[in-house]
Amino acid sequence: MTTNDVLHRLTPLIRARALHLPPDSAVLSSGTRLEQDLRMDSMAIVHVLEDIEDSFGLAIPDELLASVYTVGDLVNIVRTTSGEEGRAA
Repeated sequence: MTTNDVLHRLTPLIRARALHLPPDSAVLSSGTRLEQDLRMDSMAIVHVLEDIEDSFGLAIPDELLASVYTVGDLVNIVRTTSGEEGRAA
């Protein structure tokens, strides 16, 4: 699964939990910040991670949770956890 594929699948999961969507958020980018841009608090981020686990059939290790700041971080977690990292993007 490419980075763009993962991002495409993550977008509705993130949008469902975001408190604010910037006007230019038709497509979320890897650089979109969860707290600052989407006004997500830590509980919303945890819920997104749970949604990701359910949607992708993954178990995300707890040690990765502290490093989630952007949409790109979520993409990297999915790719790393699913063993997709390092494959052609």
